[in-house]
Amino acid sequence: MKSTFKKTLLASLIVPFAMGAQTASADLITNWGYDVSSIFTNAVPTSGTGTLDGNNTSTLSWGVGPGPQSSISITNVDETSGLMTGGGYVNGGVFTHTNNSLPSQGLALDSFDLVSTLTLTPFAPAPGDSLPASATTFESFFIETGNGGTCVEAAGPDCADIFTIGDVTGSELNEFGNFEFNSSFDLDGYTYTLFLELADLTTLGDPSCEAAGAPSGCVGLVTEENAVNNFQTRFKITAVEMVPEPGTLALLGMGLAGLGLSRRRKAAKS
Repeated sequence: MKSTFKKTLLASLIVPFAMGAQTASADLITNWGYDVSSIFTNAVPTSGTGTLDGNNTSTLSWGVGPGPQSSISITNVDETSGLMTGGGYVNGGVFTHTNNSLPSQGLALDSFDLVSTLTLTPFAPAPGDSLPASATTFESFFIETGNGGTCVEAAGPDCADIFTIGDVTGSELNEFGNFEFNSSFDLDGYTYTLFLELADLTTLGDPSCEAAGAPSGCVGLVTEENAVNNFQTRFKITAVEMVPEPGTLALLGMGLAGLGLSRRRKAAKS
């Protein structure tokens, strides 16, 4: 093999590894813009008279004729910056249950899915294109409790209504006593983790779980009758630098070894 060809071949092996070592981690994104949009889907009513309206929108309402209506709604959020990596929480949408007393013969909400879609956009150290949107579905159930007799959950002068979530896999109680959901993604040499919290979402007592038709230790929240109940969502983001795969380290080592061999041979010839 000619000396020139050997040098060219060796350089073609070494240069990519050297470049890879330099570009393994881009700049950490320190400030993000964020857009959160949510809708209720697969809404199912109980039996009874009246209507359930608003499926596939951000508001579900139910009631009998022109009488009082109960509803759930959630607001959207769109900010160009302010979600700081390693910083505190920022507010997401507000989940609201307008809980009115309804006729006993009227239908009520039974179950629904809450689909929340988050879009992140790098803002600093340099603005960038939005990341692909990420949607999370929360399978939810609701029980409209009676206002007479013994309450399984008391809130205010009447019995509280109960929401439960079907699947809380990947969540845990945080230091504030609320359940927090997390998910991670990799970008430019860093692993970012998002933490989503809904205020007052916690483990319910067994009587409440039983009343809601949920298993013992269910997770949910309770709402006061004849009141507007607001629950703030919020989230934060953290990041850690990714560790190179062992295979990548081995290839980089081969490249550096080859570079040393080339230099030794050059020194010997001189």
